[in-house]
Amino acid sequence: EQAIAASERTHAGEIRFVVETNLHPLEIVNKKSAKKRALEVFSHLHIWDTEHNNGVLIYLLLADHDFEILADRG
Repeated sequence: EQAIAASERTHAGEIRFVVETNLHPLEIVNKKSAKKRALEVFSHLHIWDTEHNNGVLIYLLLADHDFEILADRG
């Protein structure tokens, strides 16, 4: 949290960092990818709803050893 706050003082972007340890068993059965889950989290947390459309999500899915970085259009 401190590193993100320090970083945000040097640029206009708004960063969210999300770590999930695993997915729901049905999501695993349906082979949901980290990218698809990251898009859901991006939407659920309203990361696109920033003043300058400059939200960024750093999503880490520990169960799959995978990550995604999603950025809004700004």
